[in-house]
Amino acid sequence: MNTAEVNKRLSEYLLSMKGVHAEERDGGTVFVLASKPFAAIFSETIEIKAKNDYNETIRFLHEEISAAEIMGEGWNSIRYSENLPFEVISDMADRGYRLTYSKLPKQVQREIEEYYFD
Repeated sequence: MNTAEVNKRLSEYLLSMKGVHAEERDGGTVFVLASKPFAAIFSETIEIKAKNDYNETIRFLHEEISAAEIMGEGWNSIRYSENLPFEVISDMADRGYRLTYSKLPKQVQREIEEYYFD
């Protein structure tokens, strides 16, 4: 998969998550859940929020993944590579979403669940 295909597929995947919308900022497309960003697609990288203990592990396992360059601490930066399966990226996106969701106030979580029913 080339960069454009990865971007398109990831963007569609992120927008399919409950309560997520996209905003253009910081020179890329930032994916937001209840005003909290958790993923971003830039021209050369993808950045995804993650727990600090997970960051060390995923960076060790995949040389394409490093500390985020744009979004800051607590985020991973993914450089495009044919060697990195999309499933790794989508799993990271799921984790970033769940992490962000878990930190939202319970009332906001309920509103997301009620509004974005399956």
